[in-house]
Amino acid sequence: MHKFEKEVYTPKKEILKIQEERFRKTVKHAMNCSFYRKRLKELGINGVNDLEKIPLTTKEDLRKAYPLEMSCVNKSEIVRIQMSGGTTGSPVIIPYTRGDVEQWKEMLLRAFFLAGIGKKDVIQITPAFGLWNGGFGFHFAADAIDAFTIPIGAGNTRNQLKFMRDFGTTVLCSTASYPLRIAEVAERMGIDVAELPLEKMLLGAEPWSEEMRKKIEEIFDVKAFDIPGLTEMGGVGTVGFECPERNGIHIWEDNYIVEIVDPETGERVDDGEEGEVVYTSINREAMPLLRYRSGEISAIVSRERCECGIEHLTIKRIRGRTDDMVIYRGVKFYPSDVESILYSHGIVNYKIEAGERIKIIFEGESAIIERILADIKEFLGFKPEIEAVATGTLERFEGKARRLVRV
Repeated sequence: MHKFEKEVYTPKKEILKIQEERFRKTVKHAMNCSFYRKRLKELGINGVNDLEKIPLTTKEDLRKAYPLEMSCVNKSEIVRIQMSGGTTGSPVIIPYTRGDVEQWKEMLLRAFFLAGIGKKDVIQITPAFGLWNGGFGFHFAADAIDAFTIPIGAGNTRNQLKFMRDFGTTVLCSTASYPLRIAEVAERMGIDVAELPLEKMLLGAEPWSEEMRKKIEEIFDVKAFDIPGLTEMGGVGTVGFECPERNGIHIWEDNYIVEIVDPETGERVDDGEEGEVVYTSINREAMPLLRYRSGEISAIVSRERCECGIEHLTIKRIRGRTDDMVIYRGVKFYPSDVESILYSHGIVNYKIEAGERIKIIFEGESAIIERILADIKEFLGFKPEIEAVATGTLERFEGKARRLVRV
């Protein structure tokens, strides 16, 4: 049996046993840093059942810990750092031991296994290589299977297309919105992207709708997988992946414990109810995080065995982030909710301006404005202002798309 087949299809009973052992070990290990030592010493944490006793950890806690105050190992054991996103305050630095790098790679190899990616593939990695963790996890896994790897990094879309065509790229790793930018540039170059050798895409780093997935798959004639993950948990691809059924994200429960909490109260919500994803990493060395508030919005889909045979927890694909939520006249929505409606009308490029009013600007024909208004009113419960502009008017992105602008 393939190593990753065994790990991916581990029976629930064994998963929970591993989880319990690793959680206890992680709690003990976390006492090596003063932050968790102060929090844990009086709590009497004896196992996973005591998890809720631990206070939530926030990104602000990580900012205050700059540069390495929350590291649980000596500096001599750290082999690299990555930096989490964020534009205010001190940088959020995540240190890695050699074991952490291996864990990151192995989680990506599980994703490759589920997506059917192997040595025969040509893997083009478009996320940036730098302090943001974007491209590295993909590269570690591609290198481990001796695949033909193109670590091209971000930008230069014309060159991206040239390499896809000239080297026969079969797997594209990128931010979720970038394939549509690639398709737009390809059209100008006279390239039919459906005729490229591409077979699969691993897309993440931003919430994206099922309608967007359908559009990408239709344009490129590929199968697109959602690959979640955040730097604080080790990087893109660490926490889980979609199985071929694509009915949600399977969380690797032997490496992470996931809770869904009310973003306002911090209390756990019932399965099926949306809330903020809270992660506890139980197989990290340099900086394991206990009950970390991710800001991601999701819900637990199932704790039972999936049709694919996986018995790890299943959550919904990430709908948005708590800081992206817009409240307008009592209605709460996320940019991905608007995106779903716009994509159903064939709209790819758009911008949402949120302030005293909501204005949606899209590239397309004004004749469809009334139909879009009707759908937004029916499905989201409010009527925004809508403006149609000429193709090429709105800003293009080669990394994460910035669709929401607060005015």
